[in-house]
Amino acid sequence: MRLTLRVLGWIAVVLLAAVMIVIVALSFGPLPAKVLSNTTGLSVAERIKAESDIRTSLLQAVAGTLLVVGAVTAWRQMMIARGQHRLSRRTAVTEAFTKAVEQLGDAESSALRLGGVYSLDRVAADDPAEARRIREILSAFVRERAVSTPVPRDVIAAVSVLAAREWPGKVDLSRAELSGAELGGAHLPGGILAGANLTGAKLNRAQLRHADLRGADLREADLRSADLRDTVLEDARLSGAIADSATRWPPGFVMADNGVRLA
Repeated sequence: MRLTLRVLGWIAVVLLAAVMIVIVALSFGPLPAKVLSNTTGLSVAERIKAESDIRTSLLQAVAGTLLVVGAVTAWRQMMIARGQHRLSRRTAVTEAFTKAVEQLGDAESSALRLGGVYSLDRVAADDPAEARRIREILSAFVRERAVSTPVPRDVIAAVSVLAAREWPGKVDLSRAELSGAELGGAHLPGGILAGANLTGAKLNRAQLRHADLRGADLREADLRSADLRDTVLEDARLSGAIADSATRWPPGFVMADNGVRLA
């Protein structure tokens, strides 16, 4: 189909070029005189001027047509180039995504896994359409590897990436071992952190509104200026956690009853 359209396009271009050549040839030939053949009462000078005006009009029409054709051709080339650019960019994103996932699954090198985490972060920034899949992959990576302390560097990097931007859907870090994690200013609204170990974690200024923290261990966690409105805190352990007057809690939550200290 595309080949047929291309052939038809070239035929149209050839025919148009032939017509333009004929018009130009006739403009300097008998055409002006033929147009004026039935016109009477013109002096020699007037006839010469009239023929010149006809010739000029014809050449202007040809020039205008060529201008339009040139503009259409340039637009077409631009669209083709844009399509090729989108295709090459999509190919590059796919290759980067595949390589990053392979690095993330490397069982031997933490450096490769770390590179995979940051590569996926870059892919998510370059192609938002991949953000949901990347969020799922990084969340699963954290859940599978954050099982003991100290928390591996690649896991910390993955959590930092997940907490640094707004993702489509909910980040699921349920039951992850994140004690002592540096998550100040984390953006995890609606995040699933049920059963997660966040003892001593730095969650100051964290955005955790609507998050699921059921059964989470938040003892000694820094919750200063954190937004915990509408957060599910059922069975969560908060003794020794630090809060301040800017910390925002779910309705009915009493800090003293849960062992939270006011800084």
